[in-house]
Amino acid sequence: MIQRTLPSAWTAKRSIAIAGISLAMVFALGLALSPPRTPTVAVIGDRAEEVRSAMGATQAQDATVTVVLLNRWDSLRHMPDIAELCWDACHNRVAPQITLTQMRFGKTRKVVVFHLPDFAHNFECVAAAASMELSDLWAYAHPCGSGAVRKSVWILPMGLGRLS
Repeated sequence: MIQRTLPSAWTAKRSIAIAGISLAMVFALGLALSPPRTPTVAVIGDRAEEVRSAMGATQAQDATVTVVLLNRWDSLRHMPDIAELCWDACHNRVAPQITLTQMRFGKTRKVVVFHLPDFAHNFECVAAAASMELSDLWAYAHPCGSGAVRKSVWILPMGLGRLS
């Protein structure tokens, strides 16, 4: 008679779960131990000078927050690095404000895409929304109360995918 072997306590599901939790803990530890960065901004695209002056910000070369202003969604083809980062959210035009947070150890970068016609070219409103994105990693409400939809996309480190 053949004896039955006991089921192993370490199944594939548990191993994958432990690996995922370990990666999340390493990333959280990296964020907690990274030195604080002073947020800097770069405003590019259509009517950038007007929004930059309304924000009262100076243009930074290596910015932590990049504000992209578009009069037409088709203008993104002239910015291939932003278009690649935005991917389907901009291609499907899901919201007038799309916030892309690219998570990297100690160098988290945020790109905020504004479609200006949806804001009726209200540059004060766009500047207030951009300033809110500059100050907070998590921005909840739209400052103008215009009901403009904001779509957040989180780009995970090491090519692990996107969350939206």
